[in-house]
Amino acid sequence: MRTTTTRVARTAGVLLAAGLVGLTGTAAAHAADAQPGRQAAKAGGDDTRGSLIPGGANFVLCSNGSYASYAVFPKRGNMATVIATPGNCVGLKLTGESKEKVVLYGIKPNGSSFKIATDTFDDSDGERIQTLNNPGNNDWKTF
Repeated sequence: MRTTTTRVARTAGVLLAAGLVGLTGTAAAHAADAQPGRQAAKAGGDDTRGSLIPGGANFVLCSNGSYASYAVFPKRGNMATVIATPGNCVGLKLTGESKEKVVLYGIKPNGSSFKIATDTFDDSDGERIQTLNNPGNNDWKTF
């Protein structure tokens, strides 16, 4: 699905990708459509195997399968994480919503997206998710 983004959304996406900002409140709703077009940069990490996780992130998505993945938050105007490439993690600091739906997607080698699953995210508890396996046998788990 192709969407048009505003300069504000693109800028917020770049800042998020650089790890310079965690999205909260209103900013989260406006940065959405710029993602998942950006990929996680290798940044080395402890248990995240090369990550793009801002300090205080309460939502972490790691792509531990053979495909890239991303998460979408429908309640936040379909805001999405940046793309977590295989072996990498991305993270967000989210506030203002509790017990919201998050939809996990994978990306096939041809570039098309596929739905992996739907989960519930509570910003006060946080969530760490790993996508697993391959596009034909995809799975996920929390860690």
